[in-house]
Amino acid sequence: MNFCHLKYLLLFSVLPSFAWAAGYPLQGQVFIRGTRDTLEGVNLYLLPEKLKATTDSNGRYQFQSIQNRHSKIVVNYPGFIRAEEDIELNETSTKNILLDRENTLTYETTIESKENKDTVLKTLSQKTAARMPGAGSDPIRAVQNLPGVNRSQGFTSQVIIQGSAPQDTRYTIDGHEIPLIFHFGGLSSVFNPDLTESFDYLSAGYQSNYGRAMGGVLNLNTRELKVKQTKGSAFVDTFNSGLEVESSLEDQGQFAAGARISYVGQVLKSVLKKSDDFSLSVAPSYGDIGAIYQKPLSSRLKFKLAMLGSHDALEFIANNPLGGDPSLRGNFSNKIGFFRLIPEFEWTHSERSKTKLSLALGRDFINTDIGDDYFNLKTIAATFRVENRTRLNDSWLLAYGMDHRLSWADVSFKLPVVFSEGGITNPLSTGDTKVASLTNVSSNLFGFYLNPIYKPSFTSPWTFYPGARVDYFAPIQDFMVQPRLGVRYAFNPSFAIVAAGGLYAQAPSEQQYSGSYGNPAIKSPSCWHLKLGGEKDLSEELSKGSEAYSGIFTRWFQKLVIPNTSTVYSNLGEGKSLGWENSLKYNLDPWDFWMSYTISRSTRSDPSHSSYLYKYDQTHFLTLIAGVNLKRNWRISSRFRYVTGPLDTIPTGAAGDLDHDVFIPIRGALYNERLNAFMMLDLRIDKRWIYDTWTLSLYLDIQNVLNRQNVEGIQYAYDYKTSESIKGIPILPTFGLKGEF
Repeated sequence: MNFCHLKYLLLFSVLPSFAWAAGYPLQGQVFIRGTRDTLEGVNLYLLPEKLKATTDSNGRYQFQSIQNRHSKIVVNYPGFIRAEEDIELNETSTKNILLDRENTLTYETTIESKENKDTVLKTLSQKTAARMPGAGSDPIRAVQNLPGVNRSQGFTSQVIIQGSAPQDTRYTIDGHEIPLIFHFGGLSSVFNPDLTESFDYLSAGYQSNYGRAMGGVLNLNTRELKVKQTKGSAFVDTFNSGLEVESSLEDQGQFAAGARISYVGQVLKSVLKKSDDFSLSVAPSYGDIGAIYQKPLSSRLKFKLAMLGSHDALEFIANNPLGGDPSLRGNFSNKIGFFRLIPEFEWTHSERSKTKLSLALGRDFINTDIGDDYFNLKTIAATFRVENRTRLNDSWLLAYGMDHRLSWADVSFKLPVVFSEGGITNPLSTGDTKVASLTNVSSNLFGFYLNPIYKPSFTSPWTFYPGARVDYFAPIQDFMVQPRLGVRYAFNPSFAIVAAGGLYAQAPSEQQYSGSYGNPAIKSPSCWHLKLGGEKDLSEELSKGSEAYSGIFTRWFQKLVIPNTSTVYSNLGEGKSLGWENSLKYNLDPWDFWMSYTISRSTRSDPSHSSYLYKYDQTHFLTLIAGVNLKRNWRISSRFRYVTGPLDTIPTGAAGDLDHDVFIPIRGALYNERLNAFMMLDLRIDKRWIYDTWTLSLYLDIQNVLNRQNVEGIQYAYDYKTSESIKGIPILPTFGLKGEF
């Protein structure tokens, strides 16, 4: 053997010793067990050498020069169970760590009223509100639990805010108006919960970046995607099924898409046929699709595209209880649908300035058949929003923008014009039938707003939200200037009082100003808001996450659109609502509690009637929620609701109409009788099985556990001599499974 061969032989023989002296490497990723999501900023400790590594944006970590072949890795990250694992190292050691959440079933309602937020904004996050009892895994339905939200009567999808009318509430997605936010009956929202980031509720005193709503605004925020690998979910329950998939396209961006379909109509129809307490056989059905795509176009420009499509159909057959209106016979149907395509650009000019611009294009349609009568509406809708937020200095944050809505509609109808007052409508045969067919009816609503925020200094307890909004309603040529102001005073970091108010206006409906059906001379109704309240973070006094709010509100309605005896509309209505709201959230591991209570009064008046209680007045509405997290990922929660009974107008008799062979009701005082109070107890049970790369959830959500027969209204016989109560839904269980991978 020559010297050269001997040299290489000696070199290779000592390499393992050199590797040992240099130490072993160790690398891997940190995942959340059951979701495959990685965690950034997690500290890992290696014992006994006391080395430390921190995960990057992809959850990756790396150790170098480990001298001990037998080591232990320790991870202790907030919100997750401490993990310890023994490791035997070699020259290419890789170890992925799976962390278990401390609790996977806790819900939380986040109320935001910070210096850079609206003073009255309440935000419900998707992940936490979805498991509230009664929500049916849909976080948007949890809005029913908030103070100031009146309970809607019967099988309806309307949301009534603080004594306003249902049509005074505006629904938006990423700030763009949509015709409805719930499917028929309010059983589900129109947008897939898995594609929803959060849900905003704006009530009395909201700021000027939203408008055209005297009652308030409900806004859906679509998700900001942070997808690193393909993942998704699928569910099936008693009433509907759906799926959602999301993935990263690497340099081409990220996307998520979902779809749902309901068979609730068939289920309810089967239930109602077996119940003598219901006079209508209803068959609602619905479906929706949604998608999100986003991609950074540069370091300062982001692009996002959201898509939403929704379809509802409701068919029912009147069973002629009590020998009702003889003209009300046969099959009825109602269909409503819409879709929206919403491209959005966000341009960061600098650390102090940012502009967001978005456009929504879509189509709405409504088809209603009532025997021989009908109403058909097809609308092309386009909305535009742009807002700039600039930090002028340490004291001023300037926000200003515009939001416009343009629409072109084709409408045709054949409808009887029937007198209706106090919730009682005269028989259909007593009205004159109007027939019309209109094409390309345009509507332009323009809005501009200024929404600055002023804080005198970093340490100042005061924050001011002066603002103004200008709306122009082109169809009626009405120009509305609406000043608004909000003030927040923080006594300390955990306690503050807020006050907000201003003028709020909305355009009358197309039906009200239509030349064929209404009054082209009417103007926009408006309302003055005033709200005063205090918010307290109770984390130090009680426990982390505990908080309370108490406040009063009042509204003065003016120029309300009302019908007269000939059903030609006028602006002669007025009204007022006032109330006291309270909410409390208290966490005491493993228990959590939520309470909201509102006492309110809402009145209306017009030239024919002095002040009377409004149809949607509810004196008391109380919601109590309690939940407990049990071992092995079990959770039990319950919700109790008490609401003062609905108002009804009781006829004092009836007069015969020989020309039409019907009876005309003789009305007493408007809304002169309060029906029995609404009470309902709901129960929800959740169980989750967590595997390494996927999760299986089981849930049982039971509404009206006690099967209480809540009275929703009164139905009268054709001669108004006898009547019977219209009952609400019976016990309604939802059983479902959901898999997430």
